Amino acid sequence: MTDKTCSRLLLQKEVAERLGCSETTVARLRFEGKLAYIPGRPVLINEADLQAYLDANAEAKRLKREQAEAETARLRAFLKSPAFMAMRIHRALSRMKERKTRKAPS
Repeated sequence: MTDKTCSRLLLQKEVAERLGCSETTVARLRFEGKLAYIPGRPVLINEADLQAYLDANAEAKRLKREQAEAETARLRAFLKSPAFMAMRIHRALSRMKERKTRKAPS
């Protein structure tokens, strides 16, 4: 991380503008311990701390996206598998039998 003494201090409003969110969201991030800050009036946030939050958030999003892609690939493979096709055929045959038995008693 860069030397915090050389970094610029930002107001909560400036951080909200950079993140594209509300000041309330920035306050929530602070209270949850996700974004370091200097308490007081006004609340100040070191630019280096904001960058550290952005870097960590980008990594978390990347991991989440990779997990979703892997799950999608597993699901696609299953949908193409013979076991899944057999299950669909079995269900279709069961439905056909069920329809025939409903019509037969007349």
